[in-house]
Amino acid sequence: MSKKIVSLFLAALMLIGCLPALADEAITVTDMHGREITLTEPATRIVAMQPSDCEILCAIGCEDALVGIGQYCDYPASITSLPVVHSGAETNVEEILALQPQVVLMNDMTQSEEQVKQLEENGVKVVVSSATDIEGVYYAIRMIGALMDKSEEAESVVADMQDTFADIQSKVTDEGKTVYFEVSPLQYGLWTAGKGTFMDELATICGLKNAFDDVNGWAEVSEEQVIARDPDYIVTITMYFGEGPLPVDEILGREGWQDMKAVKNAQVFNASDSNALSRPGPRLKDAAVELYNFIYGAEEEVEPAA
Repeated sequence: MSKKIVSLFLAALMLIGCLPALADEAITVTDMHGREITLTEPATRIVAMQPSDCEILCAIGCEDALVGIGQYCDYPASITSLPVVHSGAETNVEEILALQPQVVLMNDMTQSEEQVKQLEENGVKVVVSSATDIEGVYYAIRMIGALMDKSEEAESVVADMQDTFADIQSKVTDEGKTVYFEVSPLQYGLWTAGKGTFMDELATICGLKNAFDDVNGWAEVSEEQVIARDPDYIVTITMYFGEGPLPVDEILGREGWQDMKAVKNAQVFNASDSNALSRPGPRLKDAAVELYNFIYGAEEEVEPAA
């Protein structure tokens, strides 16, 4: 046997010997669209199209893996210096590919199948993350944790949320009071959070009944419907940009709303950071704490777990 053949034979043996190790490092996840995605190694270059996924990545210690973010991603502030890519109807595949990601995290409501196909044809793994309820948030955290080989850190984030919610629930009493979540203000058409949403679940955690728990998901409602349901509390996620009345004052001053319990008693809540309440991510625990403190008063304040 010639030296050349021996060398080739030894090289082949070495390659075969490496295969089990490579297989052991492979990562397979099922995304939130039921698609199975396999990576040969933990992801190190990611574009996250939606804010909640950026927040999850940072919460599990993977901010350094972000190479691009969607245009509405703004938390934590340290990620805002990253390259920004368009999302939703304006998604630009070439823009994403220029950042050379291994993985793109996107929402199935905002990107098309054709865009997914284009990315995958260019060697980019597309993982759909689309949580609507708290259990879905836990799934997203664990899924992203698995992609990054950070499952332990992901479980810690989930446990932290669960501990905070459990702590709040242990303190509340069910007094039958109701809450109306205003996720879109009057000037743009009223939308609310119905059954099966994380906001509906936050209401339950805080001992409240969702005034619109008879509708499913995110739903458009009328002023007449809100007035007729006469909630004890109103929660708005409208952000204030420095012009016009504050969101709470705008609601308190609405014509025809003055006889509602929430308005008469000035029980209208606008979170200090509405994004914490409106995004399906780890900061839902902070939103729950702030909502609890508003309802039950400062003398019974709780803090997020850990």
